[in-house]
Amino acid sequence: MNWTVVRPFVVSLFVLSFVFVGASFSQLPPEAVLLDKVKIPETLKSVDLCPVTLEKSDPAAPTWVYEGVTYRGHGADTAAAFNQNPASFAAAATKERYVQNFMLAMSTIWCPITDEVTPGGRKQVEGHGLTWESCCSFCDEEMVPENFTESLAQLRKRGELSYELTGGKYTEGASSPVEGAIDENI
Repeated sequence: MNWTVVRPFVVSLFVLSFVFVGASFSQLPPEAVLLDKVKIPETLKSVDLCPVTLEKSDPAAPTWVYEGVTYRGHGADTAAAFNQNPASFAAAATKERYVQNFMLAMSTIWCPITDEVTPGGRKQVEGHGLTWESCCSFCDEEMVPENFTESLAQLRKRGELSYELTGGKYTEGASSPVEGAIDENI
């Protein structure tokens, strides 16, 4: 059998099944995800993240606008702190918001135990503010938030790299964050 002819067909079938059907094929290694092509929705908005502390904003705090973007902080004095260096705070908040949106989107398809992309439909657990999904029955037993600390750091690094590669571009309406972002040669 000529593997160079058959392999692209097999990989294409897997990718189609994984992305569109969520079939229970084996998981994919992390390098199979093209971080410059992921489809990250903007779940967290600019008012949801304090641009000064880069933590969740207080919904009762006042908002302000800088260069057409509405921000909210932790209190009435946050806008004054922001205005001491607005360009720097705005840039840091934009990046952090993308990274957090990346982590929200990807944690449910990236197994925190094996560090592989899951085929979907497995056990989900809340931990570190994210929903995580296992990739297999072995990982179901290990799905406790205490096991996610290293995974959280890895997911953050991938989010930061994705931000650099995509320029922080969001994509709404994709069926999966990895739709069109799987390297078929892996």
